[in-house]
Amino acid sequence: MIEISVDPSACNGCGLCVKDCPMRVYELRGDVSVPVRPENCMGCLSCHEICPAQALEHRGVYPSKRHYVDLRVCEMLNRVI
Repeated sequence: MIEISVDPSACNGCGLCVKDCPMRVYELRGDVSVPVRPENCMGCLSCHEICPAQALEHRGVYPSKRHYVDLRVCEMLNRVI
């Protein structure tokens, strides 16, 4: 499983990670992004790349295993499987 941490002293609450994450991992709580559904993280690291404050850290992500999958595709697969 991928471990996600957000540095609250670095996060500026811009919400770019919330908007960018295809798996809806993050929510803004107050002025800080919080990974509320870390189990949905697929390791695409789009949130990490878009964060202007570089406040996000992901452990357990291996670039050779990153795949981009839309949340709708995952939901469909969960219904089928």
